[in-house]
Amino acid sequence: MSSRSTRITAALIAVMAGAGAIVAAPLLATGGGPSAPHTDHHHPPDGNPVVQPGQANPGEVVGVGATLQPPDGSGDRGAQGPAGPMGAPPAPGTQGYRGYGRGRQFRVTCEFVKSGMFDPIVFPGTEMVGHTHQFFGNTSIAPDSTTASLVAANTNGTATSCDRTADGAAYWVPTLQADGTNLTPDQATISYRAPRGVRRVRAFPAGLTMIAGDKTATTQQTHAGYRCEFDAPGAALQASPPTCSADEDIIGVVTFPTCWDGKNLSSSDQSHVIYAVAGARCPTDHPIPVPELRMETYWPSDGQAHTFTLSSGSTAGLHADFMNGWDQATLNRLVRHWARR
Repeated sequence: MSSRSTRITAALIAVMAGAGAIVAAPLLATGGGPSAPHTDHHHPPDGNPVVQPGQANPGEVVGVGATLQPPDGSGDRGAQGPAGPMGAPPAPGTQGYRGYGRGRQFRVTCEFVKSGMFDPIVFPGTEMVGHTHQFFGNTSIAPDSTTASLVAANTNGTATSCDRTADGAAYWVPTLQADGTNLTPDQATISYRAPRGVRRVRAFPAGLTMIAGDKTATTQQTHAGYRCEFDAPGAALQASPPTCSADEDIIGVVTFPTCWDGKNLSSSDQSHVIYAVAGARCPTDHPIPVPELRMETYWPSDGQAHTFTLSSGSTAGLHADFMNGWDQATLNRLVRHWARR
């Protein structure tokens, strides 16, 4: 994420004419390109300590610091320290374990790439249609992007804003606005989790696309909402961004479906993927359990109350899109190591 000083400059300071008082003006977008490399001062996305998968005491913190190389050797930007053997986790207590995963999951942090009024899933090849989106991950994203073009662009790991360079996927959300002004996001953190109660999870197949959340919603959704960065773990999501303090971000959370029909890589009505009933297996018409992809978008806060909207309408209509541009062999290994047992 960008440095604290960079975040503070996102909140413009205006002097009230004739009063001499200083007030915080609406947060404004500061540019269309990726932000500077971040220094990870955030809590883990779920607000919980990071622990080694399979560890006997799931509440034990096993290390903090910069992110290590993943076991497949794909590489994380800013990595420090040696990677574990192929397919094996780093040694418990190794400095730099933060961000590597908690329980049966792994995470990816992606810097903001750009804004644009296009959506290659809903309106492929068309620009200036629909509403504006804020994109993360693959830097080649364009109206005519396909999953194949994303993979090709990131063959050498140079077309991604993510800290795992093998992640050439594209992720996007509608633009968040405060008092009608676009906010520039700091970053997005994406968790790939094993659905609760599921033993064997299959990696997203090459070519898969998904959309989660209902852009037409006007009340709180089950799988999308907002919280403040430093809220207590398990805090309920809200239909509109809460007023967060100036030293924390507003986080928009969208959780994607976890059951795939095993046949279709996309569908106009998103019927190729569905949410599993809590505690239940995937149904026979969508029999393949896939990772629970949870996207958390970080927008800056100035500690002031604002009227928030999305470029798509009501803030309750938060939604997110995913195009699988991963190096597929790397994704398969990560899911096999972190999300299966």
